[in-house]
Amino acid sequence: MIWMSDMARDLRIALRALSRRPGTAIVPVVSSALGISACSLIVGIANVALFRPLPVSDGSRLMSVSAKNTRTGEVGSAMSFLDYKDLAGAHSFENMAAYFPMTPAALSVDGREARRYWGTLATANYFDVIRPGFVLGRGFDPARDDTPGSSPVIVLSHQLWQSRFGGDSNLMGRTIVMSGRSVTVVGVTPPGFRGTEVAMVSDFWIPLSMRDLVVPMLPTNRLDLFADRDAKWLFVAGRLARNTTLEQANAEVRVIANRLASSYPGTNKERGFHVERAGQLVAPVRRAMFVFFLLLIVICGLVLLTACANIANLLLARATARRKEMATRRAIGADSGRLLRQLLTESVLLSLAGGALGFAIAELGARYFGHLRLPASLPVDFSVSLDYRVLAACTIISFFTGLIFGLAPALYAVRQNLVSGLKDQASQVGRYRWWHPRSLLMISQVAICTVLLICSGLFVRTLSQARSANTGMAYRNLVLIGFDGMRTDDDLIRQVREVPGVESAAVTTTVPLSLAGVSGRIAAEDTPDQNGGSVDSDVYNVSSQFFDTVGIRFLAGEDFRPDDVQRDVVILNRAATERLFPAGTVLGRRVQTDDRRILRVIGVVANAKSRMMVEAPRPCIYKPFRIEESRSITGMTLVARVHGAPASFISQLSDAMRKADRGISLFEIRTMDQHIQDALLLQRAGAFLFGLAGIIGILIAGAGLYGLVSFLVSRQIKEIGIRMALGAHPGQILTGILWKGLKPTFAGAVLGLLLAAALSRGIASLLYGIGPNDAVTFLSVTLFLIVIAVSACAVPALRAATVSPSLSIRSD
Repeated sequence: MIWMSDMARDLRIALRALSRRPGTAIVPVVSSALGISACSLIVGIANVALFRPLPVSDGSRLMSVSAKNTRTGEVGSAMSFLDYKDLAGAHSFENMAAYFPMTPAALSVDGREARRYWGTLATANYFDVIRPGFVLGRGFDPARDDTPGSSPVIVLSHQLWQSRFGGDSNLMGRTIVMSGRSVTVVGVTPPGFRGTEVAMVSDFWIPLSMRDLVVPMLPTNRLDLFADRDAKWLFVAGRLARNTTLEQANAEVRVIANRLASSYPGTNKERGFHVERAGQLVAPVRRAMFVFFLLLIVICGLVLLTACANIANLLLARATARRKEMATRRAIGADSGRLLRQLLTESVLLSLAGGALGFAIAELGARYFGHLRLPASLPVDFSVSLDYRVLAACTIISFFTGLIFGLAPALYAVRQNLVSGLKDQASQVGRYRWWHPRSLLMISQVAICTVLLICSGLFVRTLSQARSANTGMAYRNLVLIGFDGMRTDDDLIRQVREVPGVESAAVTTTVPLSLAGVSGRIAAEDTPDQNGGSVDSDVYNVSSQFFDTVGIRFLAGEDFRPDDVQRDVVILNRAATERLFPAGTVLGRRVQTDDRRILRVIGVVANAKSRMMVEAPRPCIYKPFRIEESRSITGMTLVARVHGAPASFISQLSDAMRKADRGISLFEIRTMDQHIQDALLLQRAGAFLFGLAGIIGILIAGAGLYGLVSFLVSRQIKEIGIRMALGAHPGQILTGILWKGLKPTFAGAVLGLLLAAALSRGIASLLYGIGPNDAVTFLSVTLFLIVIAVSACAVPALRAATVSPSLSIRSD
C-alpha cells in the first residue's frame, strides 16, 4: 500500500530530523507529557467511578436498584427490608439480592490478635445474583444460610485471604473467630472483586442469618430493621431477565412503587425506585463528585492548554529556523502537501512521546490518590488504576494534541515566500511584535499560569487559616486508638490511666473533626417538635473526663460521674443551648431526643469544631457512654492525653487495652495532630491540585520562555556580534534580550490577574478566613512570576552578552 510506505518514509525522516537536534525535542516532549498526564489521570478517575465494568459474570445485566424521592427526583438512597421483599417479585429480574456494605468485624484465627475488617451483610442469594466466581469454595446456600440459628459461614475476599491468612488453600471448611464467635470459611472470591460499590471495599461477606453480630452497630434509631418500612438501610442489586431492557425494568419498579405508596402512605408516600447499571458511584456521592470532577477538568484543561500553547510556540520557532530547508525542498520539486504531512508527522511523533511519558507520570499520580484517607474509620478506597481505556484515551489525546497544535506552525513553514526563504532573512526574526503568534502564545501561557497559581495560593492561604483556627480543643499531646470490643467498662480506662505519663483518658463513639458522625434532632421539653423548636445536632456518647482529656472547657454544670447509673442526663454545647434555650437558665432543663427520650441537662461546654475545621459552630449533645448504646459501625475510640511525644505512647497504650480485654480489636491508631491533618483533606486537596497544576504550568511556561529567548538569541547572533563590534556594551545586550522575554510575561501576568480576580469568586465558598481577591496571594504570585521569568530569560541573555563578536559575525 502506497500510503503505508509514505507514512513509514515520513516517520524515518522525522526520526532522523529529531535525532540531529535532540535538544529541540526535549521541551515539547516534557511540555506535552505534563499536560497529557493531568488529563490521563482525570480519565482514570472517571473510568473507575463511572465506566469500568465490575469483575463479574455477564456484568452488563447486573443492575443497582435504589430508592427514589419522587418529589425531588433524587435517587440512590437505601431502602427498607420490606421494600426489598416487595421488589424481589419483579418479573424484569431473574433474581434480586439485598446487602449492607459497611459491616465491621474483628477477625482472628488460631488465637492470633483480632484485627478489624469491613465486610458486607447480605441475603444468601447474593452470590447467585452478583456471580463474581470463586478461587476456592462457594458462596452462600440460600436453602441453609438464610435461616437464623444456622451454622454461621463467611466468604473472604482474595485480598484478605492473601494478607491475613497467607493464601492458605486448606482454610476452606476451617473455623475462624469473628467478633468472638466461630464461623466457617466456605469461599474465597477472585482477585479484583471487593463488592459492587465503587470506592467502598469489602473484605468478607456474611449472610443475614448472622445479623445478630452486627445489628447493634447499625444506624437503626431503635427501628426494627426487618419489620419497619422506615428502617432504610439496605442496598439492592438485581440481574435483568433475558430480553429485558433497562427501560422496561424502570417501568415495572415504578408500578410497584405506586402500589406501595397507595398501600402504605405513611412510609412510602413520595417514595419510588430507580434502576441503573451496577458498578458506578452511588448517586448521592456521584452528585457531590460532579463538582469535584468539573473542577479537575477545568484545571487539567488549563494545564493542557498551557502545554499545547508551549508546543505550538516551540514548533513555530522550529519552523522559522527551518525556513531555508523548506524553501530548498520546494525549489527542487516537493509540493506543499508533502512538506505539510512531513512536519505534522514530526509534531505528532513528539506529542506521542510526550503522551508515553505523561502516562507514566499519571501512574505516579494515581498512586498518590490511593494513599488519600478520610478522617473517619470507613471502608473507602481512593485507588485509581489506569487500564487499557485510559491508555487508549491518552494515545488519542496525544495524537490530536500533536496534530492540532502542530498544524499552524507547519502551515507557517510551508507557506513562506520562496525567495525570502532561500535567502534565509533571519535578521528579521528576532524583532519583537505583540501580534506575532509566538508572543500571543506566550502571553496566553503566562495568563493561564497566573490564574492557576492564584487559585492555588488562595487554597494555601485557606489551609493556613484553617490550621490556625480555634478548634475549641487543646489537641496537642493526644493519642487516638479506635477499637471494637464486646465489653468496655471502667477496667479498660483504668488500665490506660495507669500507664506512666498518661494524664487522663476517656472513650467516645465519635472523634471531633471526623467529617462523618451520628446526628439527631433534639427539642426543649416545653417546646415540642411540632411547634418548630427542634434542632439538628451532632450526638456524642462519651465517658467521664472526656472534656478534660480533649480540652473542651466547661461553662456551667458538671461532668458525667464514673458511677453515674442514671441514663436521663445530657451535656450540651453552647450552640445547642443558644438554639434551645435562648433565654433563661439551662441547667436542670429537659430535652427530648428523636427517639422520645427525656434527658436532663447537667452541664454546658464551650463550642468545639465537630465535623470540619471551616464550619460555623454546630449544636452538639453529649450522652454518657454505655456500651449497649454506643456500638456503631465506626467503632469506639480511646482518647488519651499524655506527657511527651504522643506517638511514643502508642505501643504502651495498645498493650494496656489488650490487657483489659484480650478479645479487643484495635484500629485507626494515630495522634490528634495526624487526625486534624486528615480533617483538612478538602483544603489540602484544593491546594495540592491547583498548586500542582500551577507549578506544572509555570514549568511549561518557563521552559517555553527559555526556548523562545534562546531561539531569538540564536537567530540574532550575527546582529549581536555586529552591535558589540560597533561598541555596544554587554549590559545593553543583556537588558535588551531580557526585555524581549519579559514583555510577554508582564502582559500575560496583567491579563491573568484580571481573569483571576473575576474567576476566583467562583471558589469563594471554599475559602476560609480570606476573600477571593486576597491581596497577599495576588502580590505573591506576581512576584513569583517575575522571578521565574527573569530566571528563564537570564541564561540565554547572559550567553548573548558574553558572545565573542568575531565568532558571532563569522557564524552561519
